Amino acid sequence: MKKIFLTFVFAALLISCSEDFLDSDLQSIVTDDDIARLAEESPEALLNVATSFDAGTINSLRTYAVADDGGHFDYGQKSVDLMMDIMSNDMINDGNGWWYDDYYKYTGRTQERRETTVIWNTYYAVIKGANQTIGLVGGLEESQLTDDLNYVLARSKIIRAFAYMQLIQIYQKGKPALSDSGVPIVDPSADLVNGPGFPRLTVGEVYTQIEKDLTEGYVNLDGYARPDKTSINKNIAAGFLARYYLLTEDYSKAASYAVEAQSEGQLTGILDDGFQFISNPEWIWGADLDADKSTYYASFMAHVQSYSPVFNAAAGYTPGYTGQLGHHKTVDRRLYEEVSDTDVRKAWFGPHNDRNILGASDDQIYNFKFYDNTFFEADYVYMRAAEFYLIEAEAKAAMGDDAGAATALFNLVSTRDSNYTPSTKTGTELMEEIRTHRRIELWGEGFGLFDMKRWGVGLNRVYNGSNHPNTPGSYFDLEVGSPLFTFQIPEAEINSNDAISASDQNP
Repeated sequence: MKKIFLTFVFAALLISCSEDFLDSDLQSIVTDDDIARLAEESPEALLNVATSFDAGTINSLRTYAVADDGGHFDYGQKSVDLMMDIMSNDMINDGNGWWYDDYYKYTGRTQERRETTVIWNTYYAVIKGANQTIGLVGGLEESQLTDDLNYVLARSKIIRAFAYMQLIQIYQKGKPALSDSGVPIVDPSADLVNGPGFPRLTVGEVYTQIEKDLTEGYVNLDGYARPDKTSINKNIAAGFLARYYLLTEDYSKAASYAVEAQSEGQLTGILDDGFQFISNPEWIWGADLDADKSTYYASFMAHVQSYSPVFNAAAGYTPGYTGQLGHHKTVDRRLYEEVSDTDVRKAWFGPHNDRNILGASDDQIYNFKFYDNTFFEADYVYMRAAEFYLIEAEAKAAMGDDAGAATALFNLVSTRDSNYTPSTKTGTELMEEIRTHRRIELWGEGFGLFDMKRWGVGLNRVYNGSNHPNTPGSYFDLEVGSPLFTFQIPEAEINSNDAISASDQNP
């Protein structure tokens, strides 16, 4: 994390908020006293500044070149989601020697590669934005904190926790010891230009920061009514807490917060819309895109969709690298065969069946789950209600509550498969059923590699009947716990951060 990259940039926003600051000698230097003065003289102006920072941080999750790379895989959260799935057992990178190929081949994880730099910079950019708001508002006296300022502060803590939770899963092995090296935590009050760099803290210290941010954010969002699904409210905070406690194996809390998060959405069975509309009642948090916000070829749909029925009918082709160049993200045959023929999710995947798919192969199972009716204006989903039925089921199964786990699983799967009946499996067999439905339900949504690491599952592409391409550098297996599942810290970070040396690098 280059110190200059993390520098606070208050002045430009403050200039537009207070006439006093326009005439001040402090337009480029903002102190705690200045912030306190602004809070007293114009709470509305301070709220406007804080809200601008908050909105900018959330928007960075769907912004092109947020990692300052400028490549076509530098477009925020959905790019990282695709990276994590393409490194799992369940997604195949077929016919693609370009974007994402180095993730599929597990070569993009090494310190000199731009692939790891994109991930690192994406999340530290989010942390930078969150820290701007926290630095602006967090030091105010309690009497100066209005409800609205508290809500902005809470949302910033939650999004910061999310960034750290992503980083710790990517830059540390599955089930790490609390004493293992984690990632740097950036102090929002530090001198980011002249001060020292930030070292790798332990996994335990990073977990503590994540839990603290999430818990404080959750509590302080009580009473907040969000304007739309692009904002984080208390139920979304509960969703993050459910993810965190599932990761750290505090299963009772994971199940409890998962049930709370479920209440934000509905399991309506609207599953054939291409996963492109934030208005879908199952979506509970996402990005609402349009022509002005579209990042076009540097976007999720440009890389994931093989076939758009609406666009094909209108224009005769599907836009994007996948659609136009035959760089397809396809589905592992074993997962496809796990989907019941009476399950509506079966239609998410399948053979090309003479559809207009460029370079289609008879041995591949294509993705029809994600498609865009427009020219890259599809919305981005970050969180769906379905995830939290799966978290509830997995957490209860891990606690030995087989009946409760089976009920949670039935509540989800019965909305997908009318023939599904409550599972009578127990123990390991029930857990495996839950995991299978999680892999089916959340395919392409960013959980693949995280779940493999969390479950202790190896990479298995070489098997009888495999549809993973038998090409050099990609047709291989990895044992459980392989160091290749963990990314290395970018070389540029080691060179610019005086608190991290080459000896701190991951294997």
